[in-house]
Amino acid sequence: MKKGILLVAIVFTLFGCKKEEVNEFPFDSLIVSSAGLHHDNSFKFTSSDTVFLQRRFPGPTENFYALIQNDEKIKLNKYLQSLNFKKFKSEYSQEHLSDGVTYLIDVLNNGKSKSILIYGGIAPKELYNFVDSVGTFKKNLIFLPTKQIIDFGDLGSILPPPPPPPIKQTEQK
Repeated sequence: MKKGILLVAIVFTLFGCKKEEVNEFPFDSLIVSSAGLHHDNSFKFTSSDTVFLQRRFPGPTENFYALIQNDEKIKLNKYLQSLNFKKFKSEYSQEHLSDGVTYLIDVLNNGKSKSILIYGGIAPKELYNFVDSVGTFKKNLIFLPTKQIIDFGDLGSILPPPPPPPIKQTEQK
């Protein structure tokens, strides 16, 4: 009888304990997009060791991937866990600005999406620091081209509108 109770206790202990990840990626995905006069790209983080980059301008549109080293992934996860995107407004747009850089941060977590659009220089400094850190992080990676189709979410707020249709020439008699 005592052996049975001990066996049940061991089984519950082994299967009942959940291993807690100290440096777990805090979101389902995190996409940081940036568009300006000379660039248009998106950078996607997921819980894996792979990050994705889509470059749309200068064209043609291309997708890339890079692998994050484990020590860098730990630092990244720790930094991302320290951020609270919920506290920020959905949009920070500077009025009367016509050629600024636009950033779009899209956080997906537990099926809920939070997007933050930044245009100009009126967003909280913490958001600019985050965008700068992503740029620094990106510079240290080696990206390789991929044909894989990657979902970068709704980029309508930062993509330029499509060009107008060509003007039809009328024949002169």
